Amino acid sequence: MTNLFCKGGRPPVANKCSHHVKVSFDDLEWDALTRMMEKADETVRATFIKRLVFGKPFKVLTTDRSLAVYCAKLSEFFAQYRTVGVNYDLVVKELRTNFTEKKNMMLLYKLEKATIEMAKITADVRALSLQFDEQWSLKSR
Repeated sequence: MTNLFCKGGRPPVANKCSHHVKVSFDDLEWDALTRMMEKADETVRATFIKRLVFGKPFKVLTTDRSLAVYCAKLSEFFAQYRTVGVNYDLVVKELRTNFTEKKNMMLLYKLEKATIEMAKITADVRALSLQFDEQWSLKSR
């Protein structure tokens, strides 16, 4: 590759990887290496071993089933909140048009109580989420 002005093909690479090393593992070492690769979420063995040898950082992700379940339930919970919000507007509109002022005020008072209770539940959920987040961040260290 002395001629850098060639007209076709790939452009020349400045620092070409041309040295190859073969490593042999027994069954136990191979299983350990495979487990380490799975934990680090690496798919290419050569890259993984290179990072181990040269001390480059690689991440190890641990999955907790309870985190996935908690996130799914939280998503369902807030989807129900959106539904309640839509229905809330419809209920208030119907109360205005179909009921007398006295009955309207009584039903709105009950609706207000339920809304305050939902706000308390939301605060509890937020506190539980913060607690779960702190617990998860301690696990990931």
